[in-house]
Amino acid sequence: MRLHRVGEGEPDVPRGTSPDQTLLLNGEKWFVTVGDHADFMIVLAAAGEERAPTLFLVDKETPGIEMTRVPRWMHTSVYEHPEFTFTDVRVPEDAVLGEVGNGYDITRSWFTEERLMIAARTIGAAERALELARDWAVERRQFGSPIADFQLIQGMLAGCAVDIAVNRAYTHQVAWEVDEGRIDRKTLHAKAAIAKLAASEASGRVIDRCLQIFGGRGYDRSYPVERLYRELRVDRIWEGTSEIQRLITAGELVKRGTGVLHMPSSV
Repeated sequence: MRLHRVGEGEPDVPRGTSPDQTLLLNGEKWFVTVGDHADFMIVLAAAGEERAPTLFLVDKETPGIEMTRVPRWMHTSVYEHPEFTFTDVRVPEDAVLGEVGNGYDITRSWFTEERLMIAARTIGAAERALELARDWAVERRQFGSPIADFQLIQGMLAGCAVDIAVNRAYTHQVAWEVDEGRIDRKTLHAKAAIAKLAASEASGRVIDRCLQIFGGRGYDRSYPVERLYRELRVDRIWEGTSEIQRLITAGELVKRGTGVLHMPSSV
C-alpha cells in the first residue's frame, strides 16, 4: 500500500478539508478479518518518499475502495476475510492512527495480545482433541483389547499431554507478565512470539496424533477431530507465520541476550 499527499488543485477533495490536508491511498489489502461486515478498516501504508509505515482508519465506503475477492478457506469462519483494492482513495490527515511512521510500533502492541490469544485458543483446541482421542482409545477395541492398551497409542496420548501441559503453563506465564506490566514492551513482544510459535506448532502435533488414533474415522467429517485438524492449521500462518516468530525470537536474543527466557518475581 502506497500513500502520498494530494497536490493543489486536485479534484474531489473531501468536504471540510483543504488539498494539503488530504492524503491519497493506492494498493491492495488482503485477508481483511470481518471485512465483509466491518464499516472501517485499519490500513498500513508506506507514507511519502521515506515510505514511513503508517496506520490509517479508513471508512470502507470511501470512493475508490473495492472488495475484489472473498477467499474460500479450509477452516470454518463466521465472518469472511475478503481482499480489497484501493485506487486513489482520498483520506483526511486525521485518519492517521498515532503518528506518521509509527505504524509498526502500534501493531507490535496488539500483536502481543493477538499472539497470546492464538496460543491460548490452540492449546484449548488441542485439549479438546485429546479428550476425544482418549475416549476413543479406551472404547475402541482391536484384536480383543481396547487400543488404549497398545503402547504406541499410549505414547501418542502421552506426547499430547506433554505438549498441552507445557504450553498452557508458558502461555499463562506470559499473560501474567503482560498484566503485571513490569517487563520491557519489546521483550514481551518476543515472549508472545515464543508462546504463539510453541503453542500453535505443539497443537498441530497434538491434533495430528489424535486424528491418527481415530484412524480412518479421524478423516471423516462427521467426527469433530477432522474439523479441529482443519481449524488449527491456519494458526501457524496468521498473525505472523512460525518463521516470523523465529526471527522475532532470534532478534531479541541477539540484541538483548537471554533475558527473554527469565520470569520476573511476583513480589
